[in-house]
Amino acid sequence: MSVRRSTALSAALLCAFVFTLGWLGTREFLSKQLTGDAVNATRTELDRMVAAYHVASLGGGRPALAAAIHSGDATFEVVADSGEAVVRSENLRSLDPAWTPLPPAPTGAPADWTTTTSATLRPGDHPHWREYRTYTVLGRVVDDVPADLVEPTGREGSTLDAELGGVDPAKHQRLTLYLFVPPWNALGTLRNFDDTLAVFVPLAVLLTALAAWFSAGRALRPVEAIRRELAEVSESRLDRRVPVPRSRDEVARLARTTNETLDRLQRAHNQQERFVADASHELRSPLANLRAGLEVALAHPDRADWPDIAHRSLLDVQRLQRITADLLQLAVGPDGQPSAVVDLADVVAEQVAERSFDPGAPVVSSIVEGPAPVLGEPVQLERLLRNLLDNAVRHARSAVTVRVGEQADDVVLEVLDDGPGIPVEDRERVFDRFARLDDARTRDAGGSGLGLTLARDIATRHGGTLRAEDAEAGARLVARLPSARRAEPEPPS
Repeated sequence: MSVRRSTALSAALLCAFVFTLGWLGTREFLSKQLTGDAVNATRTELDRMVAAYHVASLGGGRPALAAAIHSGDATFEVVADSGEAVVRSENLRSLDPAWTPLPPAPTGAPADWTTTTSATLRPGDHPHWREYRTYTVLGRVVDDVPADLVEPTGREGSTLDAELGGVDPAKHQRLTLYLFVPPWNALGTLRNFDDTLAVFVPLAVLLTALAAWFSAGRALRPVEAIRRELAEVSESRLDRRVPVPRSRDEVARLARTTNETLDRLQRAHNQQERFVADASHELRSPLANLRAGLEVALAHPDRADWPDIAHRSLLDVQRLQRITADLLQLAVGPDGQPSAVVDLADVVAEQVAERSFDPGAPVVSSIVEGPAPVLGEPVQLERLLRNLLDNAVRHARSAVTVRVGEQADDVVLEVLDDGPGIPVEDRERVFDRFARLDDARTRDAGGSGLGLTLARDIATRHGGTLRAEDAEAGARLVARLPSARRAEPEPPS
């Protein structure tokens, strides 16, 4: 499923859930409100019936009872203490042919006794009303009602005085009046409410889904453009870039990040192509020399100087070995953050001591200003200094100086020679793989062309830098590495 479709579906489902929940909640609130209003109105009508009996008992007679009930649809029942129905509404019997009177108020109930109960009407086979429904019924008592306002019992009609014919006013009775709460107003209102929302809720869900569909399509349009452009990127077309929308949202940031990644990929690809070409060229030369020497010796074995051929072949093999070792070192990534503390002063002392046993080479001396601790790998740092010394010895006329000391939070390692130096315009290019400078400082047969590249790579891995800087004479290569003292906790004050 596409993102656009899933977004529209999710929005539609969420909208349907929220609207349905609101529908049900509002319906419940409306039902309670309407039911409460109906109960209050019914209680008012019941109070009017009680008041009518009081007025009739005080001389108002049947006219007071006739005017007590305003609605001809009211469902009521008046019950004597004997349990007989005094008078009931006509529709009560039609709604429940098997209806039995409601119970009278308890004996000894006070004059203000009221009750709220329920009654279920069972219409049976009534042709127009087949729904069994439970009604809320309100009840009150009225005392001292003359018999002429009560008898005969078992009457039916739409008013309290229906078929009234009692003749003995001296006899008094207590009556219990019941009035059913009509649900029709609440039911009709809820039915209209349901019918209305049954139309508008699906319509709202549909409109929400359409809005989410078009909004998602508009939002994903730049993403589709990015996808199409990325699909065109290949090894031969790394110069392509994705369009960056004008908005400052997540899609724009994604496009910028994608372009930055493509920039890095293109630079890495170009560097790899140059590296492969240069490596092929550098490896071809010693291999060609080795093959040519062996072919000539084999063609004229009787005139070949085999010890000399073996010596020259060994030199070519050693150079091949150095080139491949340096290539492997550059290809292997760092194993993690260096954690051992290495004193560069000790590394310098060891390297300078080794160079003192090389007769005929330039004199290598050192200036150590004190301990120079750094966090790093001892073998890697030794390799860094050896490569710098190898480079300096190859180009020095008579002397090489190594200086190491601390400056602020860094350990500074300097290697100086008295050779021809490095032109300012070549001070960065000298660190490129297999870089060739002019004849004054070109690489001789002893170098692999990767020494300074590897040295800078080691310095970078240790969080430092390696640069060619100004010198009074010759070349001056300066490595700056973070001092291990940075990591030491400060003593408590």
